[in-house]
Amino acid sequence: MHLLISAASGWGKGYLAQALIERNIRGERFDRVVVLDTSDEFRGLCSTDHGPGYAKQWTATDTERDRFGPDEWRQLIEANEAIVIGRGVTKGDWRETVAPDVILGCRESDDDVLIVIDEAHGVAPQGKGYPDDTKELATDGRSEGGSATSSAWLTQRLAQTDKDVTGNCTARFLGGFEDVNTLNSISDVLPYRKDLHASGGVPVSVTNDNLLGADGEAVSVRKWTEPDENGEPKTVNSEWIYTDETGKLVRKESNDYNPKCDHVGASGKRIDVGV
Repeated sequence: MHLLISAASGWGKGYLAQALIERNIRGERFDRVVVLDTSDEFRGLCSTDHGPGYAKQWTATDTERDRFGPDEWRQLIEANEAIVIGRGVTKGDWRETVAPDVILGCRESDDDVLIVIDEAHGVAPQGKGYPDDTKELATDGRSEGGSATSSAWLTQRLAQTDKDVTGNCTARFLGGFEDVNTLNSISDVLPYRKDLHASGGVPVSVTNDNLLGADGEAVSVRKWTEPDENGEPKTVNSEWIYTDETGKLVRKESNDYNPKCDHVGASGKRIDVGV
């Protein structure tokens, strides 16, 4: 299975993704879970200050870039039930060297592995080129080691993520978007009107009751915020639509999930615009 998780910035993508990652660490489907944590989003999974500490934390620095190949990453992955690999190298080195080596290490493992790729638009950019080992994770659909390798691709910049990757995802959680180009880019993979993903809860035409909000409203997906300790808006709940190749179609809220680990990814501060 290859899963796409995408929504506009601030929609709660990281929270939902962490909840799903945690479910699969604690579940029975995968022997190993690997997170390519491009933006330091998932450290809550690793710290006992924020929960049970389900995962090992490892930062890929220049040392790993130069001395680790797929075999070294495979050995590290197989030695840990779950590992979050942070980016301690440049974006170019992450895309061209570290990410594809980790991905191939997963695919060459004898274990069943779930690999999660944060900021997928930087790892598999549309129209800019990137290593075949990364692309083959989603497009080839098989493991080099004879076991199962599944992936989850996270991005808030769907239009900038390679269509060969997103088009081969067999399931998707999509939230709200404000960019017209992004809405247009998802229309060809949706079995319903793209208007449902226009953020803000605007009225829409719904022909399937599964697409109604939990309150029965026929509106586009919504998010709810509350002020944090600094008075900044913090997303406390958001709506998503899940679809997959089996025909399953369901509208979910992020609060439907109750992870044990805190999500501690940092949000950007708002700019004072005088209003």
